[in-house]
Amino acid sequence: MQHHRPLVCKANHVYQALSKSPQLHFINCKQNLRFKSVRHRSDSTENRPKHLKNVRGVNLDTIGSWNNRLSLPILYDQSVKKGKIIPRVPLDEIHASSVIGRRKVNEDRFVIEEIKPNLLYFGMFDGHGGEYAVDYISSHMIDPLSFWLTQTSVLATVLRNSFCDLQNLLARHLAFYHLDTENMKTGTTATVCLLRNSTELVVGHVGDSLAVLCRDGKALRLTVDHDPEDSDESHRILEKGGKIICNSQGIAHVNGRLAMTRSFGDLELKSYGVTATPYIKSIEVKHSHDAFLVLSSDGLSFAISDQEIVDIVNHSHNPEEACNRLTDQAQHFGSEDNVTVMVIPLGAWGKYQSLPASSSFSFGRMLSHSKLY
Repeated sequence: MQHHRPLVCKANHVYQALSKSPQLHFINCKQNLRFKSVRHRSDSTENRPKHLKNVRGVNLDTIGSWNNRLSLPILYDQSVKKGKIIPRVPLDEIHASSVIGRRKVNEDRFVIEEIKPNLLYFGMFDGHGGEYAVDYISSHMIDPLSFWLTQTSVLATVLRNSFCDLQNLLARHLAFYHLDTENMKTGTTATVCLLRNSTELVVGHVGDSLAVLCRDGKALRLTVDHDPEDSDESHRILEKGGKIICNSQGIAHVNGRLAMTRSFGDLELKSYGVTATPYIKSIEVKHSHDAFLVLSSDGLSFAISDQEIVDIVNHSHNPEEACNRLTDQAQHFGSEDNVTVMVIPLGAWGKYQSLPASSSFSFGRMLSHSKLY
């Protein structure tokens, strides 16, 4: 895989521009900028959180430089505008892996695209009841996204309107071409992330797929599971005349059929409160603290906790190794579903490698951490 290496001359231009910035006129940091490999010097440990006391290479937050085992290029204009160094997240450093598990068909899909310069789109889709809905949504999501990006610059509005439009498109398509077929019962989750200028991250989500950010070595979940046992979700279902019925394993389902309260497709349940209106989460990426973003289907999150996911990725050398380790670990811990994982490296990739894992990987941990037990 080819790695982008930032030019020293461009780094000097960034330094000169930042040194003139009124926000940073008091900082003389040129001696700390070494862009041949994107790293930084360690700072004082006095004000660090307890779990970071022994971590080497903790970044200098005042200038936004980062500690990274990957060579990331620099967003020059954005760095000058923000008054700190902002790395660009290159597509060729992002990796995804998918395994079928013990299922007959892999109904997971993922998308990694650059919609326009400095705007990345990541999507994770987990189908159920067949492949039709997940294929349609994963292949057409970029169309409403591209349209609404021409209408507004607010990414949360783009995602909310795109989800609504795409659900309507899918419903009309099924009604015209697949009425009275099994495709009418298909559906899918969707976790869609838009990353603008490497700093503005907005997540739109329906279902039980996962998006988790590693910040300061800890797991920060960006999605919520739309579960029938959630009080707000179940209230909407019951208000619309639906029922929450538990199966033989005690898992709640809407009308005894669907294990989530929000999804694309599932047309026969839309009148009972199952909606495609997304949960929206907006967050600023802090490359001095954020190491990576993980998207996954529930085949991973049902077997491994959020912090275990972060620990495994932290101790991996690159995103490809991280994806392979996560899919293997999920199957080792009893996941029978399709398992799909995407790892997006950020500015602090590798910074928390020396942190001890918070969980021990043994049979006993399955009983306390896994959602299967």
